[in-house]
Amino acid sequence: MITEISFVEIYDIWNQYLWPNRQSKIESNSAMVFLGGYNIANMHFKPTFIAYKDNNKIVGVNSGHKCVDNSYRSRGLYVLPEYRKKGIGVALLRQTIKNARNENCEFVWSYPKQSSWNTYSIAGFNLAGDWHQSELDINAYCRLSL
Repeated sequence: MITEISFVEIYDIWNQYLWPNRQSKIESNSAMVFLGGYNIANMHFKPTFIAYKDNNKIVGVNSGHKCVDNSYRSRGLYVLPEYRKKGIGVALLRQTIKNARNENCEFVWSYPKQSSWNTYSIAGFNLAGDWHQSELDINAYCRLSL
């Protein structure tokens, strides 16, 4: 079951599992801009944090927020290893896409790890750049038009 959660709830999962060795501060929003760069104005949009729960246990998470270019950033997708390959990541992305539509955005974008690309591809995202080394992993920009 997908439900909204708080930043505090998602933060613990991001910090412990998704970005355990991250040096930069984990914040509720991202100032990143699609295809590179930063715009601090992205930090002013209200983010939505979602979780997939199994018997009240959070087994997967994602978040999203509108950006100044009328896009929607999908950020922080993570599913516990023992729950992977069951459609949970795709379900979380589809909810994020629905949230973007509700905010009348033009497209959804993300900066996924290469290891999670299959999930994004199944959800309908297309690569928008090459894979490259980021702070913690190998990532690439991707997008889905709405």
